[in-house]
Amino acid sequence: MASAPHRSSLDNAVPANKAKRALQVAQAIVSDIQLNAREAGDRLPQEEDMLARYEVARATLREALRFLELQGVIQLQLGRGGGPVVSRPQTRDFASSLSLILQFMDTDLRALLELREAIAPDMAAKAAVRATNADLAALNDCYAQLERDRETAAFEETNRRFHDLLGWASGNPTFGLLTSALHLLTRDLAVELGYSAQERANQLRCLARVLNAVRLRYADGARRHMERLVKGSSEYLAARSPELVSQKVRWGDPG
Repeated sequence: MASAPHRSSLDNAVPANKAKRALQVAQAIVSDIQLNAREAGDRLPQEEDMLARYEVARATLREALRFLELQGVIQLQLGRGGGPVVSRPQTRDFASSLSLILQFMDTDLRALLELREAIAPDMAAKAAVRATNADLAALNDCYAQLERDRETAAFEETNRRFHDLLGWASGNPTFGLLTSALHLLTRDLAVELGYSAQERANQLRCLARVLNAVRLRYADGARRHMERLVKGSSEYLAARSPELVSQKVRWGDPG
């Protein structure tokens, strides 16, 4: 009796449709990228080599590569010598996926502000303990820029950057990622509403206290000052424009 043709473990796994096999191939490619310590800009093997490596149909491999491209893991370069090139998923990729989920959950800006109130104080406290000298230098520079921008249209963007830097200074990349993603999601929603001169001055005072506590490695102080800042900011936005905080998150290109 003739032996059955060889099939890869990917195709022998639980009976699944083409989309499931493509996802499995995508996961295998990601594992190989990490195992081989590939960096952004490195080329992956040519299509024929990848077909042999993963033992799946050409259409399945291409679907897997398209999925990884949408996730920001690779870029598919066209033309002679083209093919898949390693990239790195960015905050924008995460924010885009998050906004799609939040749209189906009927999430509004108020919910995002509440999330910020929940995580920002602990984020500041961890930054006070873990911030490196490079983190502190970046925060100092950003705060100085914020003071220079206090009467310009750049104030809100510089303000967001300060909070982003603080998130990454926490030493926990999930704080940095989530903080930056929230800013990308809320940027378009809040573009029509700038802070008043009085609120800008209040933000600067609060941020100065947060920054000083972080410099002094005073975690409780950093937490307390940040809690006051984000709670006051949310109350300001809700009072100034109830319609704005009721706007729904919509999937799109964040920022």
